[in-house]
Amino acid sequence: MIDTRFSTALQIVISVAVNQEAEIRTTSQSLARGLDTSASFVRKLLLPLNDSGILISSVGGKGGIRLGRSRNEILLSEIYAAVTGEKKIWATRHDIPHEGLVGENIGDLSEYLCDRAEQAVVDMLGSVTVGDSIAELRRLEARKSVSPI
Repeated sequence: MIDTRFSTALQIVISVAVNQEAEIRTTSQSLARGLDTSASFVRKLLLPLNDSGILISSVGGKGGIRLGRSRNEILLSEIYAAVTGEKKIWATRHDIPHEGLVGENIGDLSEYLCDRAEQAVVDMLGSVTVGDSIAELRRLEARKSVSPI
């Protein structure tokens, strides 16, 4: 099963940033509608985003969800780390016979490759902010609205 926590959390954070810019209140209910999921699932993802200071949630009639700091200060790698924690990109099987070149070493090779892939992902996400992502979304949207002549 493919893990969608990061992509969902990314959509949450970007939605909050865009709404905040437009002075629109964001709630777990409004996020759930945009994600076509339940508000309880959204609240589960909000916990690590709040704990890491990416988002701030407040309750009450004037409550809602807002960014914990400027969108240009929030790196995508922070969102990734907040919602994935220690979970690896893939799991290595250790329940195989440890015989021969492959069987005795495949676990170590798999973990080495996983660590390198994970570091590449974190490095790339660490070079992009929420603000950069919003600018890219707007660029993509503008490109769609340009009709061919």
